[in-house]
Order: sequence, then structure tokens, then C-alpha cells
Amino acid sequence: MACEKKSVSNFAAKVGLVLLAGCILGPITLATMFRNHAVPLQTLGSASSVLWGEERISSHRSGTNEGPVLCDFSSSRSDVCELKGDVRILPNATILHHHPSARRQSWKMKPHARKNDPHALAHVTSVTISSSHAATDHPSAPRCTANHTSPAVVFSAGGYAGNMFHDLTDVLVPLFITTRRLGLGIDGDVHLLVRDAPPWWLDRFRPLLRGLSRHDAIDMGRAGNSGGGSVLCYPRVVVGLEFHKEMSVDATRTAGKYSMADFALLARRSYGLTRDTAIRLRGHRSIDGGGRRPRLLLISRKSTRAFTNAGAVARAAAAAGYEVVVGEPSARERDLAPFARVVNSCDVLVGVHGAGLANLVFLPAGAVVVQVVPLGGMDAMAAEDFGAPARDAGLWYVHYGVAVEESTLAGRYPRDHRVLRDPAAVRREGWVAFRETYLVGQNVTIDVRRFRGALRRAMELLR
Repeated sequence: MACEKKSVSNFAAKVGLVLLAGCILGPITLATMFRNHAVPLQTLGSASSVLWGEERISSHRSGTNEGPVLCDFSSSRSDVCELKGDVRILPNATILHHHPSARRQSWKMKPHARKNDPHALAHVTSVTISSSHAATDHPSAPRCTANHTSPAVVFSAGGYAGNMFHDLTDVLVPLFITTRRLGLGIDGDVHLLVRDAPPWWLDRFRPLLRGLSRHDAIDMGRAGNSGGGSVLCYPRVVVGLEFHKEMSVDATRTAGKYSMADFALLARRSYGLTRDTAIRLRGHRSIDGGGRRPRLLLISRKSTRAFTNAGAVARAAAAAGYEVVVGEPSARERDLAPFARVVNSCDVLVGVHGAGLANLVFLPAGAVVVQVVPLGGMDAMAAEDFGAPARDAGLWYVHYGVAVEESTLAGRYPRDHRVLRDPAAVRREGWVAFRETYLVGQNVTIDVRRFRGALRRAMELLR
């Protein structure tokens, strides 16, 4: 009996040691597996636009430049994967990757910098990536029809294409960041492979795309275009675009190597704009040394969040000493250059919160952006969307929040209604209710006397 008890005790002790070792070694093993992995385990699921295939892909930031597959899924806005080795891009949105050090794995991702927005992603084509260490894993892989030594970036221009703000914040600025951070295309030697781009979109932004690459952008979604029906092969491919912040570059993440001011300069050069510095006024006068008055562009929206008294605003600006231009670009105009030249000729840009203000990228450095912010408690959002990008681009920024009496909502609701009194309550009902109430259902009637303060402030900044 004593021997039985001793055996049981020894067995229990051994089991205890095994369990203890498991408790200690388990976390160590997991820590080793995910060492240097920037993605928390919980982000590797449905919250991301990445879908897993045969096995979970190793995910981490690509700052070490090591390994044939380097992915970063930690951003709430975009997923980015870098592939090195034999990379074959098929016209059916499939990418085959071979490298002796690669593991066999496959996954899908949507290469667009709005990954948690289902409405935007509904217009973005999924890309399937299949990676392995041997070409025999893809025995039916088609042969290359074009071999390139340059790197390539695969991205989607879908989402909210046609909205100037989204074209910049979701596609073009992230494309600039991606090519610069990864050292791609410093000399323009990078191929840009785009999907979901309407023909007018490619025409509209072709000058800027050519500013990023000396090669024509390849429309991967249309057979017959350059590369459209080919199997393109590269030694290095980046899938997806890196996102920093709304319509801007976070200079703290670039070590001073590039900034939003550099993107604005690129935009001006791409569209042949030669004016790099805004007017500088002398003393308290509203003219410069050559007798010229500052030029003000009033963005006059025709539908939602429109000025109901644009004429009165223009007259007030003229009385304040500005030469006034009134206009708004067409959302799907193929040739953006004419309007870009108008913007570049101005020193002050005035508009209600909306996509038209995204044209600030064409203003000369030192110009002023005046954003008119409607009711709805959207001051923080407005400042993030256009205030911060304006400052980052080397511009001055003036924030004008409308009074209740300046909103057309004041004529539709009693003064104590929650729409006027408590926008946060409407926001709690969801984005659709907020959008329909404040972004779609509201115009602005400016109190020109009150607005004179903003006009004076802009004039002061030009001094």
C-alpha cells in the first residue's frame, strides 16, 4: 500500500512538472513565434480585410527588411505585404510567389487604405496571394510574359473614387508614402499596378502617377491595356498602401525624409504649376509690393453643404480687399489641370467642409485655407480632414464654425430640437443618421458681418 501511494505520488509529481513546464514554455513559445510581430493576435481575424488560407501568415512590420514575405496588418486603415523573390502577377487578381525561404501559405487582401469600411471595400477587388518555397507547389503557374527588374506596387483605386478627398486620403497620399518609405521609385523606377480605376480616374490623375513613376500606370482590370492580359513578373512587389493620417504624411514616422509638403510640391510639379509661394503683403496694406491684391477662391458647392448666399460672401471678400474667383471642379472631370491652375493662382481657399477643400494640395506654400464647418459637432473631424493636412502642407488654416442661425437646419427645426441642440445624440443613432442630417440635409447661409473676422484673419496671415 505504501508502495502504491509512493507510485501515485511520483506520478502526480511528474504530471505536475509537465503542467508547470507547459505553463512556462507555452508563453515562451508564443512569444518566440510572435517576436517582432506588430500585430496583436486579436487583429488577425475578421476586423481586417485579410482572409487566411492554408495557414496563418506570419505578420510583422517590414522595417527589418528581412524575409521573403513581410506583412503589416496592425493599421486600422490598411494592410501591406511585401513579397521578394519570384513574384508573378496574373490578370485574374492572383499573385504567385516563390522563394526558397518562404512557407506555403495563401491569403486574400483588399489593397485599399480603408479596410474597415464595408461600403468602400464593396468597390475593391480582392487579391489572392499564394506563397511557397518551390515553384512545384504551383505546377500550373503560367510563364512570365514580361520580366521586370523594377519593383512594383499593387493597389486599388476603388472605394469612393471620384471624391477628391478620398482619392487623395485613401489612394494617392498612401501611394506616395508607400513608394517613399520602401525606397521604391526614388528615381521613378517603380511600376504602379492599379485595379478598380475608372478610365476617367486614370486620365484625371495620370500626371500625378507619372510624378511617382516614370512608367505608365498599368490598369490590371482591363484586358488590352498595357499589361492588362499579361503575366507580369517582378523581384519585389508591395501589395497595399501604407496609411498615416487623413490626407497627410506623419512626419514623425518618416525621420524627416519626406512630408506632406513634399507631396504638395509633387502635385504642383506634376500638373505644371509654377507658383510655389503665396503673396506677401506689406504692412497693413492689402496689396503686395507690385500692387497686386491677394486672390481668393470661393468653392461653391452646388448640392449639399452649399453656400445659399455665395454672391454675398464673394462681395464681402471683395470689399475686404481680395480679388475673388468663384468655382468648383467637376468630380469626374478627366482633365484636372485647368482647375489646378486656378487653385494655384490663388492665395486663399474658402469652402464649406467637403471634397472641394482637398484641392488645397495645389495651393502655393504660405497660402491660407478657410474651412467653413457646418452644424453637427464635426469640428474635430473637419480639423483632422483638412486643418491638419493644410498645416502639414505648409499652409495657414482658419477654422470658421457656423452659428445655428447660419445653418438651414435652423429653418427646419425648433431651436430646442436635438438636431440643433445636441448633435451628439444624432451621432449616437449611427453614421447614416448623422450623414443624412448634417452632411446631406444642410446648407449654409453665411452671416457676412460675422464672416469678416475670418477674412481679416486670412489677410493678416498673408502678412
